[in-house]
Amino acid sequence: IAGALLDRRAGTLNPMAYVSGLARAVVELGGGLYHNSAVTALEREGTAWRVITGEGSVLAQKVVIASSAYTEGEWTQLRRTFFPGYYYQVASRPLEGAEAARILPGGQGSWDTRQVLSSIRRDADGRLLLGSLGKGTGKPEWFIRSWADRIQQHYFPRLGKVDWEFTWTGCIDFTPDHLMRLFEPASGLLAMSGYNGRGVTTGTVVGKAFADFLLRGEASALPMPLRPLEEVSAAGLRSCLYEAGFSLYHAGQCLRVVI
Repeated sequence: IAGALLDRRAGTLNPMAYVSGLARAVVELGGGLYHNSAVTALEREGTAWRVITGEGSVLAQKVVIASSAYTEGEWTQLRRTFFPGYYYQVASRPLEGAEAARILPGGQGSWDTRQVLSSIRRDADGRLLLGSLGKGTGKPEWFIRSWADRIQQHYFPRLGKVDWEFTWTGCIDFTPDHLMRLFEPASGLLAMSGYNGRGVTTGTVVGKAFADFLLRGEASALPMPLRPLEEVSAAGLRSCLYEAGFSLYHAGQCLRVVI
């Protein structure tokens, strides 16, 4: 049975632009934003929490740990509730011409159903963006470009030779069952993990739910029940095995062993 799902919005939102818009909204509502101020400790102080950074501290009744896959420091124990995975993307130089215009003319995002999926998008400048599961950092540049050439030539052979201009990698917090978890490790402290690569949309929903929960104190505001922190067994080994599998699959694509 063959089928497809079409949602013209999926995969088309620029996360950086989206976050910048959210940041502007926070400032306009009177909130404060602080960067280059990593939290080094989180300590209970009476009924409040002391959030300590290298430059100072803040006392707060409620704290949300929203760093997900990018959580640093073992003091939160949050990193033990998931195992890290990665997703890399490659962007071409801006493309022009009739063949380029035929690629996703409606501006949609696209994914295939390979064992290790490939994603295809265009940006506002006309670049072709290809991506897949795995870590691009640390791999030879020729390997990443060879993989991108293989995917581009498979789907768009009439496009001709493409020059790849940028590549980058993001981190994903995977859970064994691919479901997120919401935590309340202590009173006034909320956290989550396990977006499993769906952080932009799901994070928006969870963020609003956390805000409603903190304001009203009603568990019905949350999309799923809070649960105690649960460590993922052999998280480091899982991460290494996933990455090895992704790399072998991509090597097979480059060698045309797998499609």
